[in-house]
Amino acid sequence: MEHIPEMSREELEKALEKAQRDMQEMLEKMTPEEREQADRRAKQLIEEDQASIQKLLDDAARLTASAPKETPKFCANCGAAVSGGKFCAYCGSPL
Repeated sequence: MEHIPEMSREELEKALEKAQRDMQEMLEKMTPEEREQADRRAKQLIEEDQASIQKLLDDAARLTASAPKETPKFCANCGAAVSGGKFCAYCGSPL
């Protein structure tokens, strides 16, 4: 990945505006067939990205569900040492 120099908000906005103008000029030069092909390819890329994201979410859910549940060693509310159970013996917060 190439290094992107730090830019001010104003510089970023100008760069974005230029990129949008350049894209609009490119679109105006395209034939209807080229535009249709570009649209199909963009939709294909979006579908592939959505499938990848869904796979990552499914994998994360599966790993989370299969991970053994550990009993915390300390209460998240008061910091007291926990020896087991569903509630802190010191403050009564759920563990």
